Amino acid sequence: MSRNFDAEYDDYLKRRGSGFSVKQKKFEPLDEETERKKKEAKSQEFGIPENKYSMQGYTENEADVGSDALASVRTLRNNLRVLSLEHKAKDQPVKSHLCDSACQDLTRAEKSIVELADKRSDAIFRGDTGKAKVIGEQMDKIKKDAIRNAYSDLMIDGPTMKAFGVDSKWTPEKNPLPADDWRPITPLPERKRAVTPIREKRRVDTPSNRTPSRQSTSRPTQRSASASSAKVRTAPKKNQRLSEMVYPDKQNIEQDQDDPYQMPTYVGRCPHCKITERGLGNNGGMERHFARYCKVMTNCKFCLKVVMISELTDHMIHRCNFLHGTMEPCRQCGLAIDKEDQAANMSHPMCRGRKAPSGAEWCPLCTIAVNRDDENWINHCTTQCYNNPRSDLSGERDPYDLKAEQDNIMREIAEREAEEERKQIEKEAALKAAQTPNNRMIDADQLVSALQKIQERKKAEKKKRAKDVEKDA
Repeated sequence: MSRNFDAEYDDYLKRRGSGFSVKQKKFEPLDEETERKKKEAKSQEFGIPENKYSMQGYTENEADVGSDALASVRTLRNNLRVLSLEHKAKDQPVKSHLCDSACQDLTRAEKSIVELADKRSDAIFRGDTGKAKVIGEQMDKIKKDAIRNAYSDLMIDGPTMKAFGVDSKWTPEKNPLPADDWRPITPLPERKRAVTPIREKRRVDTPSNRTPSRQSTSRPTQRSASASSAKVRTAPKKNQRLSEMVYPDKQNIEQDQDDPYQMPTYVGRCPHCKITERGLGNNGGMERHFARYCKVMTNCKFCLKVVMISELTDHMIHRCNFLHGTMEPCRQCGLAIDKEDQAANMSHPMCRGRKAPSGAEWCPLCTIAVNRDDENWINHCTTQCYNNPRSDLSGERDPYDLKAEQDNIMREIAEREAEEERKQIEKEAALKAAQTPNNRMIDADQLVSALQKIQERKKAEKKKRAKDVEKDA
């Protein structure tokens, strides 16, 4: 057996430190295998403290809108969609993009919650309340994670977020943006070219300059050129030639402005429905027109995105974020149908039972064949499609107009109830006025029954007379 010198030295240090107060024992070296196992056990104990993550300035409580996770996610997504349209109208593309991204995250969370809700319903139907409770906790966790990961507290005010059970210090009213101190740059004054001073020619003292000769004074040898001829003969300077090439007429550059002989700048023309209206030329006017009023566009009833009506079928099959590829073309008509319904040999309500004619396609709103060109689609969507919610024809109503219609219905109901109450009061007053002198009311039911008895008695007498006549005959 080999000796372990390290263990012997450790035992020696322990005995020396104890001051020889303990009873010395005979050294018994440990087995190498046992010592190796102890070292491996010690090496596995890392000793890392548990540092739990804690959010600062963001607390989650019970939601005021209710404990339904699906309703909370859908309500928050609708609020963010409204904010996205408002930011687009205010020309704030960054905030609008943040709202759209948050809506996409909430849509994915909604799909997961719907799947868990189906599983919870099955568990409750089977009587497994424990599993249903666990699934409910998972749904609540997905809702809280979706609200937190969407950074909705950065875009929605504090009271609204408290309704969803979130108390955050990062809301817009608690962290207002600094005022924009931008100022236009003061234009620099136009720099003038420095004028080179004219140097005087030095007079050279030569014999010819001292005393002019008689011959030169009496008759000059060279004729002096006129000022006009000297001006013509002088070659233009280089800078002057360059300025004439760049600005031939030396006119100021024209700036964009409202031409009084053209349409005003606030009037625009929609490139899709070809309508010309005031306000479309303003900033954000065209986006509002696309979102609510353009008749060749519509909102997808699943994801609420604005889509061309001619491309609605392709959108639902390939690009809708809510459906995620759950629909496919119908084998009979080509419109969008659920894959499970088609596998079960079921047809959708709008199916025409055959393909569209050659060179045409079915309108996804009213299933009327339309030729594949822009003019026919514009004409159909604006004047012929009876199911277009943005047209004046009968059919589905625009969701934005439902509130006004509901208010009108409630007002009509209130007016009708008031009219019925007024008639009832008049009827009671008339009955009081029709009382007999002995303060006795005429019972209408008794009067009717008395008249019926009289008629029955007359019929019986008539039958009796007829029988008597037959007997005599």
